[in-house]
Amino acid sequence: MPGWLEVTIRTVSALVLILASARLLVRKNLQHMTQTEFIVMAFFGAMLGIGAVNLAIPIVFPLLGFFIATLILYSLQLVKLKSRTVRFWLQAQPVPVIKNGKVLEEELKKQRLSSDDLETELRRKGIFQVQDVEFAMLEETGEIDALLKKDKQPITPKDMSIQVGNVKETETVIRDGKIQDEPLNRLGFSRRWLEEKITQKDYTIDNVFLAQVDRDGQLYTDVYDDQLKQSPPTEKQALYTTLKKVQADMQSFSLQTENTQAKQMYAVHAQELAELEQNVKPYLLD
Repeated sequence: MPGWLEVTIRTVSALVLILASARLLVRKNLQHMTQTEFIVMAFFGAMLGIGAVNLAIPIVFPLLGFFIATLILYSLQLVKLKSRTVRFWLQAQPVPVIKNGKVLEEELKKQRLSSDDLETELRRKGIFQVQDVEFAMLEETGEIDALLKKDKQPITPKDMSIQVGNVKETETVIRDGKIQDEPLNRLGFSRRWLEEKITQKDYTIDNVFLAQVDRDGQLYTDVYDDQLKQSPPTEKQALYTTLKKVQADMQSFSLQTENTQAKQMYAVHAQELAELEQNVKPYLLD
């Protein structure tokens, strides 16, 4: 066999094996790999790389070494799931670097981290002032996870005793100008429905780069040509949209208020508006 052909076969085989082992043993991207996982993958690459270009080495030797190493690593991962002791010896343990709002300088020295490293990792989390952090941990991947002080945390609807509805599931129904039938079917909509919605925006399917729809049938579109403008809604469409918005507002008010009488009133009006919407829909969206 010509040398160039043998090198090609060995190289392709080595790449396939490395990719397969990465999928089996390290199901994460490079920045989230632990030190042990990174070393093992580098070992695989070096072993198979040498076997791919050094034709004096029988191909069976690097392949044998690869399968033995893969078997050992896979076995260790299974043992790690059941033994905390093995996990302790094979992977670094999370270490606190900020506690009760105080930077732990001694821990930073032990982990060979500078204050610059700490600030850099915090900025990656969107935190630009160390004084805002209540607690921070250095994870085994080298990332720092931080908990903001209570008065620095974003306000949530729960903090304000506001009830909010569930997040609506959204599916991508057009990708690169092609209709995605499976997600469209999961939402319970048809191709004809989607084409009608796109036509209402004065687009064609081929114009649309990306389109997403939620459970309520709300459609978002992004077109290839950013200069392409959709026609403004007609008076009927604008009226229908306003009617839906008022109905949604009434429903939201009924969930937010603590007054029983007001809650009942908003709920009744929301139901009446929903019925009105269904009655006028054929006339406003003809």
